[in-house]
Amino acid sequence: AQASPSTSQVLYSKGALCTRLREKDASPERLSEATELLRSGGHFEETLSYTTALRNCEHGHHWDLALSLLGEMRQRTVEQDVVTYNVAVAACGRGQQWERSLALLETMSELDIPPDFETYQAASLACSRNGEWEQALTFLAIAQAMNVANAESWHIGMMACASAGAWEATLEMLEFAGSAEAPKEVSRDLMCYGVALYACMESGRWPLCLALLERMRREEVETDAVALACAAQACRDGRKTDAANEIISEMRLKKMNTNVAEVLNEATLSVDFPEVRSPVPLGALRPMAPKEVNLYKWIRQRATPGDVASVIQVIEEFAEERSWLKIQGEQKKELLEASLRAEDRVVEFGCYVGYSSMVMAKKLRELGGGSVTTCEVDAANAYVARGVLQFAGVEGEVQVRVGCACDWVATGQLGTIDFLLLDHRGTIYHDDLHAAEPSLSEKALVFADNVLYPGAPLFLNYIDVQGYQIEIHELKEFKRPDLDDWVVICRPPPLAQRREMPESTPAELRRLSAEVDAISWRSQEQSVDWVAFQTRL
Repeated sequence: AQASPSTSQVLYSKGALCTRLREKDASPERLSEATELLRSGGHFEETLSYTTALRNCEHGHHWDLALSLLGEMRQRTVEQDVVTYNVAVAACGRGQQWERSLALLETMSELDIPPDFETYQAASLACSRNGEWEQALTFLAIAQAMNVANAESWHIGMMACASAGAWEATLEMLEFAGSAEAPKEVSRDLMCYGVALYACMESGRWPLCLALLERMRREEVETDAVALACAAQACRDGRKTDAANEIISEMRLKKMNTNVAEVLNEATLSVDFPEVRSPVPLGALRPMAPKEVNLYKWIRQRATPGDVASVIQVIEEFAEERSWLKIQGEQKKELLEASLRAEDRVVEFGCYVGYSSMVMAKKLRELGGGSVTTCEVDAANAYVARGVLQFAGVEGEVQVRVGCACDWVATGQLGTIDFLLLDHRGTIYHDDLHAAEPSLSEKALVFADNVLYPGAPLFLNYIDVQGYQIEIHELKEFKRPDLDDWVVICRPPPLAQRREMPESTPAELRRLSAEVDAISWRSQEQSVDWVAFQTRL
């Protein structure tokens, strides 16, 4: 929030107002004020703006406000499309109002808005979340008849049955998944088997759990810790100690966590955000991002929900007390905050766990507004980052995009860039900067971290040759006083003076760039002498 210089009125950024709609414990008065400020600020003028607000209501479980905004659209004759209704159906589902979700399907029919795959998936998930497994399967059958059912919708149906204790129906769906009549992309995969094992564990069917494990081995479906833990717990509950111990020995042999209760508890903990239809279990992310999953759990245990400053502080504590993280803390954080300006449209290449995104979102709030879009190539890290951003209460101000930075630039969906933060792979900074140059505004700043550690020699050559105004800031690496690093802040030349990518680069710089990649990869497996490499670089 920021006080207007000409009046005593307090102005809020769109992101800050959207954050209110996502607050699960927000009072009706607070929600009403937020929607009125969005309305008076001109944010409710077309379909996309209303749909965005509906998504925020879905996340905050404010189904009644979502329906109110849907009615307002009709009164103001703002076009409603299938996406708008899909979000409204999902909002009612999250708010435990599955019958209202079904009523919205009837309204769509009355308005001649044809449903699509997302409609039936949202309706199925709404029923699943409310224990109406038979109704969920009805919508799955409709999607299947339309040839639009996929693996995700199948998993939703199975979870609906398993959560309601309908283990027989769960096993029937598992059996059907391997048949020729099953929808495209649906097979007896690890997720299907995992849900079936969970259903049998919950219903006390330990012999079926053992039979499922044996079948997974025959069909060469690799078991994970959660699947084995379900079977082990079922055997324990059935007082089959020898069978349980045998499964735990298998977990130990595969170097898995053998604490069955901890594994199952982690499986129920998930990251959940509007971009996905169903929560992503931490157990599924751990094999790909173990340290980052531990960080997310640490944050949930120690930080205050909705308090971005608290989350930032807890991440720094984790890096100091548990496991070091390569984040922009201390001196780098101060420089980053000092470089931002009010209303900056920020694009970040390299989200990691969302630390710098939160630092920027917090600072932009203090300045009066702005936006952050961050790209992360590692899908597991992106999931963790989204969970962290949601917990911090800044998911309305930070958009996470999964994929290569250059691919997102090519789509044109990143929009105009006022502040470009390069914090991914230093040896390709120059390529991604060149790709982003057409999107840079007249006031654009480029903020490049890690230019010396690990290094970005080709980037330095590029901005020098291209005529950028360059500042090099020599700083210490976060929590590593033995390591120096450079942060480069530079301004591009006027549009008319920008050039094509140089045809050649000095051979010595190309060799150095290859060495940066090599030592970076090597450092993940063994200790390396970064100080000596920095000196030569």
